[in-house]
Amino acid sequence: MVDNELEKIKREKYRQYLQGEINTSQSKFPSGKVIDVTDADFDEYVNQQRIVIVDCWAAWCGPCRSMAPVMEQIAKDMQEKVSVGKLNVDQNRRTAMRYNVSSIPNFLVFHNGKFLGNVVGAVGKAPFDKLIKQILSGEFEKKEGYA
Repeated sequence: MVDNELEKIKREKYRQYLQGEINTSQSKFPSGKVIDVTDADFDEYVNQQRIVIVDCWAAWCGPCRSMAPVMEQIAKDMQEKVSVGKLNVDQNRRTAMRYNVSSIPNFLVFHNGKFLGNVVGAVGKAPFDKLIKQILSGEFEKKEGYA
């Protein structure tokens, strides 16, 4: 009797899996949207993704707020290539200090878990498009003050 019930449950779960009703993704960081990261999960986040841009921001920062839609657009448009995280520097000072974030907005750039550099200021979308293209093509060259 117990075996029959177990088989029913297995068949139902398999049916749900085949119909896409069960999310099989193991990542707690979904692609296609900006993910809030903290001191506690920062390293896990940057190491699980291929190319990562982490937006270091604060609620009181006007230029930071103006860059939020740009980061959302990058996350949406390039979800197969780039992950975008958001780190509130007021609430996550340890990570901000670790990467010498003294001006915001400040965008930390990582490739395969390796810190490449940062982009500082409300710069718009074009510099990120260029940077991502360079990283993906292997033409990236680390420059002082710019990823």
